[in-house]
Amino acid sequence: ISPSAVSVAPSHNFVYVTDAVDNDVVAYSADGSSGSLTEISPRTPAGTSPAAVINDPSGAFLFVANQASNDISAYTIASGGKLTEIAGSPFRVGAAPSALAVSPSGKFLYVSNTNSSSISAFTITSGTGVLVPVPGSPFLLGFGPFGLAIDPTEKFLYVALPQANGFTALTIDPTSGALSPITTVPFAAGTDP
Repeated sequence: ISPSAVSVAPSHNFVYVTDAVDNDVVAYSADGSSGSLTEISPRTPAGTSPAAVINDPSGAFLFVANQASNDISAYTIASGGKLTEIAGSPFRVGAAPSALAVSPSGKFLYVSNTNSSSISAFTITSGTGVLVPVPGSPFLLGFGPFGLAIDPTEKFLYVALPQANGFTALTIDPTSGALSPITTVPFAAGTDP
């Protein structure tokens, strides 16, 4: 396979790898003592050029950013690690989604849209995993965002901005998940962070 991204389920029993050539997600069961992996068949179709993958903190849902089809595939994870697509999936985002971040509480999903210089934000519906756009989403940044990280308190989203040779920080509204920039000027981070 031609892996693009890897995510380990919080239970550590399953590993998910995106295959950007075959446009699917490959699931593996992991042996807790040896670390060896066994592929779970069949593979699960994703969108075009899946580039990022992430689990929610509970291990109930898996989200995949499909870079060429500009959408997010969403799945429930069964007890055996098999993936089932969530109703309404795939969910539209901006151009060239490249990174994903789920809040530690599992309430919000953020997607960096590199070619549309924006962040798409969703509420993750408890129990179903259905993605509901946060009011005001997508949030424009002015630079092509790439990597994302949420601080453990869920107050801030940090975004790498390779085109600006820096990064930015945004506050996260704890109720709605809406984003607000802390500053309009990126923090310096060296070349192409």
